[in-house]
Amino acid sequence: AEDGLADSNLNLLVFTCYLAAMVLLALPLNTLFVRRAMNWVREGKTPTDSQRKLLFSLPLAETLTALISWIGAAVLFGVINHDVQRVSLGILLAGVVTCTLLYLLLEGHFRPVYALALADADLPADRRDVLPRLMLAWLLGSAVPLISIGLIPIISPASAEGYRLSGIAAVSLIAGVVVMGLAARSVARPLNTIRDALRDIEQGDLNVYVPIDDLGELGRLAEGVNDLAAGMREQELLRELFQRQVGQAGLADLAIDQGISGTGSKREVTVLFVDLRGYTRFSESHPPEDVVAMLNRFFRVVVAEVSRAGGWVNKFEGDAALCLFGAPQDQTDHADRALRAAVSLPAALEAADDLLGAGIGVASGEVIAGFVGTPERFEYTVIGDVVNLASRLCDEAKAVPSGVLASSSTILSASQREAWVPSGRLSIRGRQEKAAVYTLRSAQKRRSRRYGTPWSSKPESSAP
Repeated sequence: AEDGLADSNLNLLVFTCYLAAMVLLALPLNTLFVRRAMNWVREGKTPTDSQRKLLFSLPLAETLTALISWIGAAVLFGVINHDVQRVSLGILLAGVVTCTLLYLLLEGHFRPVYALALADADLPADRRDVLPRLMLAWLLGSAVPLISIGLIPIISPASAEGYRLSGIAAVSLIAGVVVMGLAARSVARPLNTIRDALRDIEQGDLNVYVPIDDLGELGRLAEGVNDLAAGMREQELLRELFQRQVGQAGLADLAIDQGISGTGSKREVTVLFVDLRGYTRFSESHPPEDVVAMLNRFFRVVVAEVSRAGGWVNKFEGDAALCLFGAPQDQTDHADRALRAAVSLPAALEAADDLLGAGIGVASGEVIAGFVGTPERFEYTVIGDVVNLASRLCDEAKAVPSGVLASSSTILSASQREAWVPSGRLSIRGRQEKAAVYTLRSAQKRRSRRYGTPWSSKPESSAP
């Protein structure tokens, strides 16, 4: 053979036989290996630890079988061509390049399965993947070409210069660009996914999940983003539960900002108390399930009507509800809002099924509004004489025909008073001075033994 090489027909025959032998040996072996590693996917089961290890070793195992084939080819063709230096080293270097590319491609190919396998698994704390990928890229893009150039004087001293060096340099340049591109993509792709997930979280989308398809640093970074999103979802759920508990959307932020360290703030508010009539007798004659069902219907009506008027049900107290207008958010028309709720509540309660009647008391004035309690248990509320007045008016209102009493301070603070008429002055338990109160005009012509004066004898003038 020319230049120490065997006849081309011999090389072709050996290549065909060697390729067939490698396919017959490697293909069943690799197929069996893949089936064992992927069997849990077909069965729809959660992989065991051994199955995960087998899956994660697939790219390396497949690459090693290919590398063994290349080594065997290097030895075989070096022997039959009587030129180990040129043929064997050339095939071996080509095998290293090919197997490096194969490993990077296989690792990317199996990433979706990695994500499925790592869905409920802990990542190894000491695994490093970024550095090995960069080292593989350096091996393929720089080390192999440099080794090739360095071996030229040994393999073929006569042709150490000229077109062969230029060809090796060109191939090295192209291979380096390709390999570094693959390596950069293998690192940039998960980083871009994580960046997009963080952007979604920043925009308020907390239902973010980054597939964990890497065992190393990038996988732990994705796991950290998922933990961040899960923690924020849990925090948002607690905030939502807190808002449902207190019935006020902005109160959670207020609690976080102020806590209970402050003494609250003075503000003008209107307080509306609503309390059921005959609740004690009803609870004595009905099973607890019926009592709770009736209370829920009652509170549902109260929350709907108060919310429709722009108020807030601050708390439920047994069969009563304390409703606030003007706190925690400022409302210049808090008195008008409270009076609208007081007008609509009786009709709404009467229209509901199987509900007791209720007394409604409304009063306006200055209070201290803020959080009270201890670090272990605190709540937002209002404290002041106006709260006590509204509660007493609620008790008194149970005995009047309309079921509603409002203090003069509320009527005078409101801009719309046509539905209200004076109802005299009442002695309020715990207060020295009598309170001037108003009631709904629609109930004026009915009589009330409570105060001993026929409602029809009251003057028909509206509230001032």
